[in-house]
Amino acid sequence: MENLGFGLSRRGLLTSAAAGSTMAVAAATVATAEDAWATAEDAQAALVARVRAALKAAQGTKLVLLGTGAGPGPGQLRRMTSHLMVCNGAAYVLDCGLGVTNQFARTGTAFKALRAIFITHHHPDHNIEYGPLLVIGWVRGMLQNVRAFGPPPLTQMTDDFLRSQKVTIDFWAEDFQRPPLQMIEVHDLPTAGPVMQDENVKVTSVLVQHPPVTPAYGYRFDFHDRSIAFSGDTVPLEGVAQMAKGADVLVHEAINFAAIEAYERRLLKQGLLPTSIEAAMHHMHADHSPAEEVGRIAQEAGVRTLVLSHLSPSDASVSDVEWRAAAAQSFKGEIIVGHDLMVI
Repeated sequence: MENLGFGLSRRGLLTSAAAGSTMAVAAATVATAEDAWATAEDAQAALVARVRAALKAAQGTKLVLLGTGAGPGPGQLRRMTSHLMVCNGAAYVLDCGLGVTNQFARTGTAFKALRAIFITHHHPDHNIEYGPLLVIGWVRGMLQNVRAFGPPPLTQMTDDFLRSQKVTIDFWAEDFQRPPLQMIEVHDLPTAGPVMQDENVKVTSVLVQHPPVTPAYGYRFDFHDRSIAFSGDTVPLEGVAQMAKGADVLVHEAINFAAIEAYERRLLKQGLLPTSIEAAMHHMHADHSPAEEVGRIAQEAGVRTLVLSHLSPSDASVSDVEWRAAAAQSFKGEIIVGHDLMVI
């Protein structure tokens, strides 16, 4: 081995050079990752700032799409389904998919403004964070007079969850010298029809088709200045069109069958689909609405604006242009492809 002086051999120099090169690549990779993270953080901060500015400047009732994804898949591009409506400083939440509490907070809406929570049906992407929203909301100032409405057994579910959190609640109440969170006012809705009315809004429900879950509901919110209807999870139904008749906004679930099948097959290859493709796709066809049919329902209802949300799949495999084009085959009004933290 040739000695190059200063105690270095050619092999040692090459090894050192290789190590230095590896360290440089690693440092560059870390720097790139940090830059990407900073860019993503900046984008999120800008989005949050826009949402808060829009709500602060609002002259009337506003709808915020907190989560626009379908299914209980963690780590998806879109968060699980949840919505926020704000009117005269009062906040109303529809559905509580994973992430609803953080998304609510990001809008800048005070938790003490939360007036009522509504659940369309008992699937995890719609109710999994209902209990945590109550507890964390209470920690952050939510008032005890908040009410909840949804299919049975919502009362039992609420009581069971709050009892499971009693130790945590009591510790917090003792530590911060405040009254503990007690059981809230909950209304089970065994049948569709009138739900509630206060000084801001009248709420009604319609039975939708989402087997084997029953009952499952769509809701309509009639505020003083606008009406907002939600399909919930369902196949295309005339009942939804009738419920949404003349509404300003219809928020309707939408599915692309070809894209969701491709997505499910990718999950199967990764060992993340705990059923067969046949069973998964049978559910999709029996329970959900293709965007083309959603456009037909919206046109029949005569709504001004159709919002496509609870999108299946929840990734970027179907572009906004494709979603919009499918619904536009029948609907001639404004079509909005929902994205998380969009204000309408």
